[in-house]
Amino acid sequence: MSRFLTQWRSRSALLVLGLLGATWLGWPIWSSFSAPERDALETEFPFLLAALLGLMSLLATAIWLDAGRRATVFGPVVAVALVDVVFRLVLSPGGAGIEPVYALPLLAGAALGARAGFLTGALAALVSSVALGLVDSPLVGQILVWGMWGAAGGLLRPLRPVAAWLIAAAFSLPLGVLTGMALNLTGWTGEREAVTGGFLPGLPPMDALQRLIEYTLATSLAFDLTRAVVNAVLVLTIGLPVLRALRHLSGMQQPRTPNLSHTPPAAVAPAALRRRNRSDRLTDLWKPSTTTQEIE
Repeated sequence: MSRFLTQWRSRSALLVLGLLGATWLGWPIWSSFSAPERDALETEFPFLLAALLGLMSLLATAIWLDAGRRATVFGPVVAVALVDVVFRLVLSPGGAGIEPVYALPLLAGAALGARAGFLTGALAALVSSVALGLVDSPLVGQILVWGMWGAAGGLLRPLRPVAAWLIAAAFSLPLGVLTGMALNLTGWTGEREAVTGGFLPGLPPMDALQRLIEYTLATSLAFDLTRAVVNAVLVLTIGLPVLRALRHLSGMQQPRTPNLSHTPPAAVAPAALRRRNRSDRLTDLWKPSTTTQEIE
């Protein structure tokens, strides 16, 4: 409990960022009538990006303050994010769902915690998009989704490396499909002419969600499944050494098995026991005894 209270700043910052991000992404679901159209999103994009960058800076500052201004986590975060940028620059332009860029944020979260994992994914999405010249309205949603992979990895941090590694690979499968739905939300309001699952304003939340699922099944499911499998395979391939290395760099100590063995107490000399029995009489406590039994 005390550890939770000492990290309240960064936990609160991630909670606020996650709630605001999920609310914005899910706007076409919970209020389809008022959800902004694609043109409005393009107009508001600079302001949305600036707000998101401000929240990311707030999260980084909160992590720094919670660590007593000696945060060792930022080095691994920047290193993993830069490797992920290289992955995207080299492999992602091929498309077709071959996007091995979510595995590293997931592993960063499992090794460094949810807050550092979110920063890793968000930073990788931002820098790689700038490098590819893809700074456009979908970028806000991409930053949030990449960051949420890292935050999801934080659920695995209490586990030992082997368990976290295997579960992270399993996590990649549902996360890959959910990623497709979340990314579809960023442009779904402009798909009103779609044959299956097109966006219709004014629908109740459950009806809107059903149409989004239909739209995802009809348009992006094959890409989403490919994304899921590719990242699961990448986690299985490099996940265990990456987890161990990141935990070592961050100074995280693995839980040790308690040593239940103990040394039995040494036998007490009979003379000492007899002396103790006479301790209620101080005058006799140190009186020399000449009997044979006392000299044993």
